[in-house]
Amino acid sequence: MKLPNLMTITIALSKGRIFEETLPLLNAAGITALEDPESSRKLILPTNRADVRLIIVRASDVPTYVQYGAADIGVAGKDVLD
Repeated sequence: MKLPNLMTITIALSKGRIFEETLPLLNAAGITALEDPESSRKLILPTNRADVRLIIVRASDVPTYVQYGAADIGVAGKDVLD
């Protein structure tokens, strides 16, 4: 039996304040990182949902990852967007 092709959503985040402030929002949406980015050396973190993954990048790189399609959505501070 062939499984249906699942679409994966990739969210680009940076470590530190942005990640800590985004965690409660992700949890409220039912998305929990399976590993702590502060202790893990992985750049791509799985979540409790098979269709969502997190990419941990430098804050200044979040818009670039989204622009070029490596991430579907990103969370960045106003200083990065300016």
